[in-house]
Amino acid sequence: MADIKTHLRELSVATAVGIIKGKSGNSRDIEDLYEPSLFFNLAKKVVDNDVVSASNISSLPSFSLELKQIIKNGIKLAEVITNNSYFTIPDKPTIKWLGNDTQKDDPTDIVIDKYNFSLKEESFILENMGLYKLLNCYTGSNYSSGRHIFKDYAKEEYEKWFDCTWSEMMSYLSSRGGKWFYRSISKGKAGSISLSNDKIIFSYEGDNRPIVAILPKKSTLSAFELNTDSKIREQLFARFINERLQYNEPYNAAKKKCAVVASNNLAKELRKNLKYSDGLARFLRIHDEEYYYAKTTSSGVEIFRVPSNKDYKNEISIDSIIGSVPDKQANILTTIRNKRTNKTLVLRNECRFSHGQFNGTPEAKMYYERGGSLEAIYQRIA
Repeated sequence: MADIKTHLRELSVATAVGIIKGKSGNSRDIEDLYEPSLFFNLAKKVVDNDVVSASNISSLPSFSLELKQIIKNGIKLAEVITNNSYFTIPDKPTIKWLGNDTQKDDPTDIVIDKYNFSLKEESFILENMGLYKLLNCYTGSNYSSGRHIFKDYAKEEYEKWFDCTWSEMMSYLSSRGGKWFYRSISKGKAGSISLSNDKIIFSYEGDNRPIVAILPKKSTLSAFELNTDSKIREQLFARFINERLQYNEPYNAAKKKCAVVASNNLAKELRKNLKYSDGLARFLRIHDEEYYYAKTTSSGVEIFRVPSNKDYKNEISIDSIIGSVPDKQANILTTIRNKRTNKTLVLRNECRFSHGQFNGTPEAKMYYERGGSLEAIYQRIA
């Protein structure tokens, strides 16, 4: 089930628009959105499709200050949408919530009458994409999944980073009686990494099942991946790294070297094989149907019209693609230029693990620069 924050971010806008435009029968119902069961009942009343997958909202005894702020921002966005002369929204409009459809490719979260909206809050993220999608957009390749920035673009350095991590873990265990452990009483989780003769024992308790993995004292990256599952890697190995190696100089040096080599090699491949006549539109989140990108922050509301594929005029060019490693983070920076307005914008793909170091395939989350404006790509509405 999706995060309650996401449900509230999307349904607060949809429900508030429905109340404002008369679908609930009482404009004063807007104040009831700050009470969980009333919020959910109002959402069921004014949203035309099923919202049962957001029933986790009604299970809350009350909303925290953080959740109330999300709702407040949603109401503020709904007021801007309904008061803006650009949008002609009839009374009692059709309202649909699509945020619960994880299989769709387009970014639409809610539909109000004929307008599709993609909603963000206090975020500079444009898309949580995999590296394969970045490559497909830039080069016209057809990867379906599985591209790994470190394994595919810095294999030797990635293995050395793991070797260094393992060695530093061994040194820590040897100096601390052969064991590291943690316990989270509130979450019902506990785990340990133990040195026993010539073996390393990973033991995890949580998520309704105990898990144990035993590896040789001298292990390799391939052996580690073969003999551990994602829970061991995230809840024990990655947790140990975050807790004990965050400021470890050998670990950080190995991680940075891997990031530098990987990001530079990836940027080189993207530049060499750049063929973006079709893929650039997809990279810029332009899809078959036009939609409106709406962002709400404590300082105000921004709404941009994102054109459909057929209306996209190929006005965007790429000025540069470079690898960048601030601190130890592997990034790809793309500077795009609007050929009509000459406005530029830097897009940053952050290539990082989402569930702990050495666990799974890193993503390539796309952000736009702080202080930058999406007007380089889209049409500002508000």
